[in-house]
Amino acid sequence: MSIGRFLAIAVIFGGACAAWMILGGSVWARTETLDRSLSREMDSLWGPRVLAQASPYWAPTRAARRGDSGTASPSDSRITADIHHDNRYKGLLWYSTFSVDFAGRYTLDAAPAPGPDGAGAFVFPLPPGVTSYERLGVTVDDAPFEVPPADVRNRRIAVPLARDSRHIVSIEYRTGGQDVWLYVPGDVDDDWARRPNEPGSFARDALCELSDFSLTVTTDFREIDYPKGTRSPSTPASPTDGGMTATWQYDNALTSQAMGLAMPRRANAGPIVARMSFFAPVSLLFFFTVLLTVVVLKRIPLHPMHYLFVAAGFFACHILMAYLADVVAIHAAFWIAAAVSVFLVASYMRLVAGVRFALIYTGLAQLVFLVGFSYAFFWVGRTGLTVTIGAVATLFVLMQATGRVNWNEVLGRREAVPLAPPVAEEAPPKAEG
Repeated sequence: MSIGRFLAIAVIFGGACAAWMILGGSVWARTETLDRSLSREMDSLWGPRVLAQASPYWAPTRAARRGDSGTASPSDSRITADIHHDNRYKGLLWYSTFSVDFAGRYTLDAAPAPGPDGAGAFVFPLPPGVTSYERLGVTVDDAPFEVPPADVRNRRIAVPLARDSRHIVSIEYRTGGQDVWLYVPGDVDDDWARRPNEPGSFARDALCELSDFSLTVTTDFREIDYPKGTRSPSTPASPTDGGMTATWQYDNALTSQAMGLAMPRRANAGPIVARMSFFAPVSLLFFFTVLLTVVVLKRIPLHPMHYLFVAAGFFACHILMAYLADVVAIHAAFWIAAAVSVFLVASYMRLVAGVRFALIYTGLAQLVFLVGFSYAFFWVGRTGLTVTIGAVATLFVLMQATGRVNWNEVLGRREAVPLAPPVAEEAPPKAEG
């Protein structure tokens, strides 16, 4: 192979890389723009992305805040949350929505130092970002309490309650949210409704007391996960009929960690296609390397135009998948696009170098580097390891196959042969006589 042909192949590879960068950037931008516009609509329809219920407290006055002098946590908390999950498809994107039936039963022991004139209030903060409630009800010692509409609008139900005796306050409601449900020991601000499920997103500094505390969360799905940075259940979650049950139980604890669940999510096509497109040059680089090695070993004369058509066949996979994913499920789009790409390249190389070369060399290499490397993006958390193992295995095979190749000869150069020293010419014999 001449240096000129090698440079031509490098130019073809660079052009393919640029095409993939453009494709990946356009898919990513389209997805982000669509997600921003639809997220606001989903927030208004289904509630916040993080539905965070703060723990209640007793205050000596209605206006007092948690942590003020005289405030106290319940002496006993019995909380249940029944979560019903559903993935909803809107505008080519999947959103993870849920409804929760919340019920809390809080006990407040009598205290020797009641509020002014025996007054006081049991304050129950409502989650930020919620747009509607169903079956919102409050009872005090089994007697119904009429919740003022202004308290619901202000997200702060204040039940007049003196601590002259022991009281039991029960609160229940049904509402909806997306992605994450949390029970937070302490205060929750408006930013919690939009926080991503990332490490540190749900961290708090202030410690809150939990006395005789029990939280039981039941789901209608098995794929449960705990938001990053939150507190794990006291015991591993147990399966129930079609779902799971997780329990947090503490006799006496001081904590700032939230408790709750992250909902299962269906993979959106846009981010996956964009990541595959950005990574595609690596797949093509491995494929070209293997193809060049086979060409050298088998002495098959391939022209740079052959490499151009092969690169186009690779690119066809990702551009076809980018538009198929808007019509069919992401896995179906991937396998259809991969099959089309493999057929394009294999059928073309059959005409170039024969059936054996097309199936054994180019076909197998494309299955590994295009199909295998791309499908690794569906294995969240293991993509890098999968690609690394494939790359190391490929390196081993190439090193063993080319260890005895004379690259100087392959690249059209010959080693310089040292010249022999000049031989002195013998003087002609003198004539006798």
